Amino acid sequence: MQSLIIESNQANCRLLDNILGQQGFDSDICGNIDTARSYIDSENYDIICINHQLKDGESSEFVEYCNSHPRNRNTPILYLTDIQTPETQLKSLRIDKFINMQNKQRIADQIIHFVESRLDPVFSEGRILFIEDSKTVAAVILSQLKNTGYQVEHYRSAEDAWAAFENEAAYGSDSKAFDLVITDITLAGNMSGHELAEKIRALDGARGFIPIIAVTGDTSDELRLSLYQSGVNDFIQKPILSGELLVRIRNLITTKRLLDKVHDQRRELFALATTDKLTGCQNRHSLMEFSGKFFALSSRQRYPISMLVIDLDHFKAINDTHGHATGDLVLSSVGNLLNQFFRKGDLVARFGGEEFVVLMSHCDQPLAQTKAEKLRQAIEDLQPDGIKITASIGFTSRQADQSGEFDVLFSSADKGVYTAKENGRNCLVYIPIEA
Repeated sequence: MQSLIIESNQANCRLLDNILGQQGFDSDICGNIDTARSYIDSENYDIICINHQLKDGESSEFVEYCNSHPRNRNTPILYLTDIQTPETQLKSLRIDKFINMQNKQRIADQIIHFVESRLDPVFSEGRILFIEDSKTVAAVILSQLKNTGYQVEHYRSAEDAWAAFENEAAYGSDSKAFDLVITDITLAGNMSGHELAEKIRALDGARGFIPIIAVTGDTSDELRLSLYQSGVNDFIQKPILSGELLVRIRNLITTKRLLDKVHDQRRELFALATTDKLTGCQNRHSLMEFSGKFFALSSRQRYPISMLVIDLDHFKAINDTHGHATGDLVLSSVGNLLNQFFRKGDLVARFGGEEFVVLMSHCDQPLAQTKAEKLRQAIEDLQPDGIKITASIGFTSRQADQSGEFDVLFSSADKGVYTAKENGRNCLVYIPIEA
């Protein structure tokens, strides 16, 4: 990306060049308007930074020159100023961001936030669900949105839009997800835009938090209050001003994408805290934390659960003979097998070393035995890196009318592992829980 810095203060030039350089920009730097004009005439820029005080002319005139220039008229302009209220004093200029130069420590924060929210393709694009039954109004808005770079799905009725939204598999930060809903309030059909907003807000998770803009010719305070209470984020009055609509769209999509980033980071941190890095299974801490809810739900809904304890046979010999890197490969392969073998609602964890624990919901003793035998055979067939491996499996079950928490089931299943090893390994042993 390319940036133009127009600043006569050398210290400020170095500061801005460093900030933009860290964001991936190569900067052209000049200290006067004449040189800046020559740059503008010959280069395409992704961002322009200009100080409001220049020695050889009015910076405001240069901004107007940029705004009307065929090459750079859409380039974002950062206006560097010490003026306390630049929006009031310079309201006639098309400025994308005023950067307050009085607080040196916040200059970087201001520029980085602008770059991330405006120039990152993640924020400058978006997928919009648009509901409008007027062909004339729809045609005008669709043209504006598509020319701006948005992907738009247009529906004339709220019923059709709801079906499309409800059936959409992607949501949140997924690149195929909707980022915004724009809906007229009065629509053909049985469902209003107001009702559509309420149905969206009733959905669980990230899908229900998508920003919504309501469009209507009714400007009554009662309607506005009602719309905001139903979860609408913004309100546009007809006739629609295209510039205002685009600004509101951009702001809402930017906020949504930033929140998506935060949620993704939280999920990543959660995964790091709960997942065993080598095997991809839950770690021991995660197993102990979530098993309480697992057992509580079983007791409340009165269904059977079973536990498997799986211990790889002669694993120390694999490490000693083939090395720890090969041992890690074996563990990784077994972890991958376990994650694919069991259902999403089961808890699969690496308990420590070469030992794994699996908690299975809605699973009685006969079903647990069938699964354990299939798993034993699958491990024997695995042969990661050509190495033959087997496992000893102990298992137990708690029936719907029984009690007993994690420690009780683990004690029985762990005894089953030791018995399986005494029986020659590569087998499974059932031990009932103690009453």
